[in-house]
Amino acid sequence: MTRIAVPTIINSKIMSVPSILKNVFAESDLVHAEHGAELNFQNLGAKYAKYVAQAISDLKLNYPPARSFSDDELRKIVAVADVVGLDSRTRMKRFKSACSCCGWCCSKTHRIVVREEDADRISRKLKAKRADLFVFDGKDWLIKDVHPCRWWNPRNGRCAIYNDRPHTCRVWPMGINDAGENTIIPESHCNYAVMTLVYKAINILEAAGAGTQSQVPAEG
Repeated sequence: MTRIAVPTIINSKIMSVPSILKNVFAESDLVHAEHGAELNFQNLGAKYAKYVAQAISDLKLNYPPARSFSDDELRKIVAVADVVGLDSRTRMKRFKSACSCCGWCCSKTHRIVVREEDADRISRKLKAKRADLFVFDGKDWLIKDVHPCRWWNPRNGRCAIYNDRPHTCRVWPMGINDAGENTIIPESHCNYAVMTLVYKAINILEAAGAGTQSQVPAEG
């Protein structure tokens, strides 16, 4: 997958991990952020570790000062960056250029959750029975026949119902976590998701290098 470069900003001031995080967060916020980061590793397992590893690789590629830290140190910085601040559509639109239009989200996702109103709307638009296109699994409404999605065209990588696509597809790679908050889906194969995390990590490194206290508020 082609990686999208981010603007390189070089700071001459490089600090150790404990100092760099303490220069950005108040102690209580840092404790909260570190706890949230550990929960992600525990709850999401190998998939999350792979996502963070890809972000570390791209961070070092795009932001030279990050190379002064070990991978273990960057793992902590990146994981904290992932849990601070609330992600939003406004933020995601700023990083839209990071989307490589690879079609992974359409062709490789095994489970595509949609809103019930999307299922109703798309069924009416296509003049089809809802049960032929969507299924309710007791918790969520899902598109039938995914991996790849039934509406993804492998020849041109386009969506056959793009103008009528579900909300899930419109906001990817954002999703809702168990707390009901907007969050980036931790998918290492999605350049958009990975580079958004890279941007967040760079913001922390820049704030720390500027000696700015608590510029990045912890979530919650």
